Amino acid sequence: MAVIIGMSSTVKGRKFELAEGETHIGRQNQNQIPIDDASISGRHCSIIREDRRYTLVDLGSTNGTRLNGASVSRVALKPKDILQVGGVELMFDGQDVEVPVPESSRTVKIEAMAEQVHIPASFHTASPFGNRRDSRKPWVILTIGLIVLVMAGLVFFVLRLFT
Repeated sequence: MAVIIGMSSTVKGRKFELAEGETHIGRQNQNQIPIDDASISGRHCSIIREDRRYTLVDLGSTNGTRLNGASVSRVALKPKDILQVGGVELMFDGQDVEVPVPESSRTVKIEAMAEQVHIPASFHTASPFGNRRDSRKPWVILTIGLIVLVMAGLVFFVLRLFT
């Protein structure tokens, strides 16, 4: 079963189990997770449980609901997510939570094309940041200059020593 763990304010260290269905978080005592804090709306947000999936829904709160630092209106939860309800931080955690697979990580099947693709010669592939310069050139010149200077100093010292 999933839980909400208080991370700050008057709920710090407290655990709230998330029952089947919908769990409301807010300042009113009728909420399943009541939090007495002026930055929280009366009925701030809810967590909806469907089988082993949990969804955080903002209920039009004044100060908004954030998940891991980003403002959200409706989002799937995964273990160790940090919810910010008004000015109070809560952590969502659970062993039996099913995490939905994001769209970007789903496998996509790509079929090979039967014909070749022609890329026109005028196709511009230069970087928008300009041409990359070789940053080693100044160092090579500096190193050679130092070697020449040291050699000249050594020759001067040897000549001075024997004359």
